Amino acid sequence: MSKPTLLLIDDEERIVRSLRMLFFSGYNVHTTTDPQEAIRILREERVHVIVSDQRMPVMQGSELLGIARDISPATMRILLTGYSDLDASIASVNEGEVFRYLLKPWDAMEVKKVVAEAAAIAEASFDVQSHTNTQSVVERKKPRVLIMDQDETTAKTVHDTLGDRCEIVWASDAQHAMEELAKQDVSVVVSDLVLGETNVGYILKTIKQINPQTQCIVVTSFNDTSRLIELINQAQITRFLPKPVSKGVLARNLESMLERFHILHRQPALQNRQTVAPISDPKEKIQAGNFIGLLGRLRARIGA
Repeated sequence: MSKPTLLLIDDEERIVRSLRMLFFSGYNVHTTTDPQEAIRILREERVHVIVSDQRMPVMQGSELLGIARDISPATMRILLTGYSDLDASIASVNEGEVFRYLLKPWDAMEVKKVVAEAAAIAEASFDVQSHTNTQSVVERKKPRVLIMDQDETTAKTVHDTLGDRCEIVWASDAQHAMEELAKQDVSVVVSDLVLGETNVGYILKTIKQINPQTQCIVVTSFNDTSRLIELINQAQITRFLPKPVSKGVLARNLESMLERFHILHRQPALQNRQTVAPISDPKEKIQAGNFIGLLGRLRARIGA
């Protein structure tokens, strides 16, 4: 079996040398300090995983990963950076659609584990890409969109954009949201991060554990970078839109995420691209466990 191909980019030569030492025995490894060279490699070779630094003089890593997404959609994208700034975190979601956001100095075992997981997922993605699937999935039900936000403006934009194409549910408190999630899985979640006094990050993380094809758009005034990085890794949020957000921006992202859901629904093998890291916060682990238990009880009651 051929080795997976790994592309490492950092503007510091010593960094790429250190990374190469971690992977040279199990991968075909390309290293470069030049983002343009990385783009050339992506165009000419099948690259399973690209790992990029964020702050580079020629091009930001999030921009490079966005280009990588367009050139080679099956390639898994990882941002490995020494800076946990908010702009980079937001761009890594909205432009790069990264699989993981990892911070320097890195833990060697963690990086090796994440890259190995990403390489296996990429191989399956390339297989899907190379086989034309003539079977189509019949959509028996409308996609279901859940709004978790107290802001009526957000709910109105979702209704105006998706109209009668989707079943749209608006929950302005956490209890209502959990009851709606118990009824059936949702296709797209549009959520603030706080409902009343409840931080709903654990709900988003649990949703992705249960149903990886659900697409999560976060619309919020929240600006804690460390929490956003957690949501990237542990909830695979696919868009982060800081409030106030224009109707046009939210509408475009709704359309994009609905299309993403349909692709994953038609090609289940691609759902592994949405695999999340385990919840790390002890309190959220307990909340997630309680939430899963509540879902089970509510679903049993509904089915009775």
